[in-house]
Amino acid sequence: MKKIIYSLMLGSAALLTTACADFTEIQPKGENLLSTTDDLALLLNSDTYDGVSSMNTRRVGANIIYAYSDVSVPLTVDNKSTAAIYNGYFDDQENLTRLAVQANTDGQYTSCYNIIGRVSNPILKQLDMASGPEATKNALKAEALVARAFCHFMVFQRFAAAYNGSNGDDAAIIYMKEDMDIMEQHPKNTIQECYDNMLQDVNDALALNALPDKALNFMRWDKKAALALKAHILMGMRNYTEAEATAKQVLGITNTLFDYYANVEEAHGMLGNTYFVVPVDDRNNPETLFMIPDMNYYSWVAPSEWNWMEEEYGRRGTSDVMSKQYAGFIYQGRDYSDYGASIGLPGWNAAMDFDHYQNKAGLSVPQMYLFIAECEIRSGNIGTAMNWLDQLRAKRLPEGFEKLEGTVTTKADAIEWLKKTVAAEYLWTDWTYYTRKRWNVESEWATTLSHTIGGKTYTLRPDSKLWIFPFPVNATEKNSNLTNNW
Repeated sequence: MKKIIYSLMLGSAALLTTACADFTEIQPKGENLLSTTDDLALLLNSDTYDGVSSMNTRRVGANIIYAYSDVSVPLTVDNKSTAAIYNGYFDDQENLTRLAVQANTDGQYTSCYNIIGRVSNPILKQLDMASGPEATKNALKAEALVARAFCHFMVFQRFAAAYNGSNGDDAAIIYMKEDMDIMEQHPKNTIQECYDNMLQDVNDALALNALPDKALNFMRWDKKAALALKAHILMGMRNYTEAEATAKQVLGITNTLFDYYANVEEAHGMLGNTYFVVPVDDRNNPETLFMIPDMNYYSWVAPSEWNWMEEEYGRRGTSDVMSKQYAGFIYQGRDYSDYGASIGLPGWNAAMDFDHYQNKAGLSVPQMYLFIAECEIRSGNIGTAMNWLDQLRAKRLPEGFEKLEGTVTTKADAIEWLKKTVAAEYLWTDWTYYTRKRWNVESEWATTLSHTIGGKTYTLRPDSKLWIFPFPVNATEKNSNLTNNW
C-alpha cells in the first residue's frame, strides 16, 4: 500500500493531474504520518534542487551547446531533435509545434513542482495540526514559504513571458497553494498574480522573523537567501527602487566577494604548458547564498559569446577549459587544442572540470551587485552604477584593470558594460538566460544572439518564441488549461 501511495503522489506532485484513480481513503505524502514539527522538518531535506538547473535555458539564452558528438548534421535534417531546434534557434511554426510535441518531460518543471507539492505545501497545510514548539513552527513555515516562492519563480522564468509593464493580465503558470486540490484542473494564474503570490510568500516568511542567519545546509533557506530571492522577484516586477533597497539589505548581512586572481593555482596541459586556474567550488564559496550544484563539462561556449566578455574576467580567465588543457596536443591527426572542431564547433570553448561544483541556478552575492548597478543605470546615475561594477570587477580581474567609473559616462555604454559583466559573471549558468529574457522586452536592453555552426550562422531575436519554453506533455495531457504561452 505504501508503494501505491508514493507512486500516486509522485504523479500528482506535478500538481496538474486528474487521471489518477480515486484515493479518497488516503492522504498525500506529508499529510498521513507527519504529525510533529520534527517529522515535518524532515521534508525540507527530502527533495533536492538539483533538477532546477536546465541545459536548455543555456542553449537558448547563453550561446552554450552541450555536446560530445557532432552537432552540425542534426541541424540540417527535416525532423529536428529538441537539441537541434534550440542549437539552431529554429523558431518557425513547424519546429515550435515539433518542439511542443517532443517535450515529453521537463526536469526543471518536475523538480520545482515536486518540491512545492511534496515539501512546501504539506508543511504549510499540516503545521496548525502538528505538535511542537511555536518557534519551530514559524521557522518551518518561513522556509516552506520561501521554497514555494523560489520554485514558482524558476518555473515562471522558463515557461511564462517576461513582464513588460503592461502584460500583467496574460496567462503564466499555475501558482499552487496548500489549500488547492491537486486532483483538480486548475487554470493558469496571470503574470501579475504569480509575481504578487511570490512576493507575498517571501514577505510572509520574512515577517515571521524566524529564518536562521545561516542555513543548515545548501538545500535549506536562511534570511539573506530569502532577501536575495525577494530582490530577484522585484527586478522581475520592474520595481527597481525596492529591488535595489532589498539587494543592499542582503549586502548588509553578507558582502563577501571571492577574489579570483588572489587564489589562482598553476596547472599544466597535455604537453606541459603552464596556465592558471581557480579551483573554486561554489558549495564552499562565501558568495553563495543558495546552491544549485552542477559540474562543468562539455558545455561549449560560442566564440561570439566568449570574445564579448572581458578577456580575463572570472571564470573566463581562470577556468580549466579544454583549449588550455590540450594546447598544442595532436594525437592521430586530431588537434585537441580545438577539440570543438571535431564536433562541428571550431573555436568554441568548453570547461572540463570534474572536481568542482558551480552554482548553476542558485542565489549569490554578485547578483546583488549587478542588480544595484542596473537600478542605478535606470536611475541615470552612471558613475555610481559603474562603481558597483568596478567593485565586482576588482575581485574578478588581475591587478591594474581599467576602472569604468569616470570613463563610462553614457547610458548606452553603461548598459553595454553591464551586459558584458553579466555574460562573464553568469558564464555556464542559467542566469544569463533569465536576465536576457527580462531585458528583451526593452529595445535598449535587448540582446540579439548569434553563433556559427558548420559554416552557417544562426540568429536568435529578442522576440523569438524560443524564449518561452513549452510545458511538458506529461503535464499538459493531464490539464487542458495548461496551454503554452506562445
